[in-house]
Amino acid sequence: MRMIITSLVMGICCSTSAMALDLPVPGLELNTEVKAFHKVEAETNHVTIEPELRYTPAAGPLSVWAEVPLTVYETGHASGSDFAIQNVWEDGHKPTLELGADIALGGGVTAYGETTWNFNTEDRGEVEVGVSFNF
Repeated sequence: MRMIITSLVMGICCSTSAMALDLPVPGLELNTEVKAFHKVEAETNHVTIEPELRYTPAAGPLSVWAEVPLTVYETGHASGSDFAIQNVWEDGHKPTLELGADIALGGGVTAYGETTWNFNTEDRGEVEVGVSFNF
């Protein structure tokens, strides 16, 4: 019951809170999403923050971005502390950097490429190239 109440409070306070910050460089912005959620079957509570730095030159169709999803709080986190953010640079708990670029082709069609860099294994992840359609 305590987990459900905690999850509801976290959800009301900061569920999918997003903000954007224009930086002094034209076309450069910092977008941040904070999520609070409860995994029902796992019976765990989570709070994550995902800062994204995005550059769109000359307000054109091309956009380049980098983001680092961070776990701030997780009940039963593998680090041994529910406040996982304090262990973010310990071996085995380092974040993964996500990198990508996308270009709007028009009509809701976007071509993209993305990959990741795992700071724990010091390895690049799979490179994904594709096309998405939003309607």
